[in-house]
Amino acid sequence: MPGLKALTLTAGFDALIDRTKQDLVQTGRTWVPQTDFRSLAPFGQANLKLFDGVVRVAGGVRYENVQLDIPDYTTLASASSRAVIGGKPSFDRALWNGGVVLEPVKWIRAYGSYAEGYTIADIGRVLRGISQPNIRITDFLDLTPVISNNREIGVEVKQGPLDASVTYYWSSSDLGQVLVRSSDGFFNVARQPIDIEGLELNLAVRTPLHGLKVGTGFSHLGGRTDTNADGILDADLDGANISPDRLNLNLDYSHGPFSARVQGRYYLSRRFEGQPIANDFVGYRLFDAYVAYELSVGRVMLSVQNVGNTDYVTYYSDTQGPTDNARFYTGRGRNFTLSWQAGF
Repeated sequence: MPGLKALTLTAGFDALIDRTKQDLVQTGRTWVPQTDFRSLAPFGQANLKLFDGVVRVAGGVRYENVQLDIPDYTTLASASSRAVIGGKPSFDRALWNGGVVLEPVKWIRAYGSYAEGYTIADIGRVLRGISQPNIRITDFLDLTPVISNNREIGVEVKQGPLDASVTYYWSSSDLGQVLVRSSDGFFNVARQPIDIEGLELNLAVRTPLHGLKVGTGFSHLGGRTDTNADGILDADLDGANISPDRLNLNLDYSHGPFSARVQGRYYLSRRFEGQPIANDFVGYRLFDAYVAYELSVGRVMLSVQNVGNTDYVTYYSDTQGPTDNARFYTGRGRNFTLSWQAGF
């Protein structure tokens, strides 16, 4: 910006137009009616450096304007064959964000941010799952966008052979989106308050052995929701709505045209408190590896997934389908892949 070189201003405009429809192939019945979606979003952002870049602040606003066009339709018999009156509901909202970065020395950086999120609910799941009588789309609360308040703080350190970071984030929404499995095995959307918090830790160290690097990462994610609309978050988000905690370990080696990697992935066990069906997750661990060589043209690589041929039940099956023979299955066993890649 003229007269203030440390200030950067950015402006833009996003537009999205989408049309979708879902029919049942064998019978031709409409599962999700034709839906036209239109989104217009101008935005502006400012970034300012202070004290020679030791402090950087940023802030901006994005104005979301969304409209849906949904015709009259009738739901399937599994949703009680309800006649739904279509319409053109529209939503608009100004979304604010801001943040600060502190970098007292070149090898350490701390940051904090706040941002308002705006997401349209899963329209298809909402429309096909309507089972109440006399619904008018223009007044249907479940189509209201998901507005979330997102905060994040973290520290990054890069000094010599060390590369480390820690991030803590939390998010809340008064009318969030939760996937709920119905009696027919399909997932519908329930609009409920949601709180989510997460922690990520990463550490990588270059060893004295040239080309060898050791790394580890840990990710924790937790969430609560209000299942009975009493204003109290009384239950954990289940396996359909939240991923498991993970611990990753990896060993990387690179020298000239040769590179290799061995990694372990630990999916940690989890209990889901407050859910009507306690489909807890027992956890499992997997090991993968690859070796690669750079050729004069391209790169050849041999990789092995699930080196130990571990027998395990997938996270989805363990938490969502333990009594469903059609959806309960174990994970993939040991498999090899030989590939050649070239860029152009």
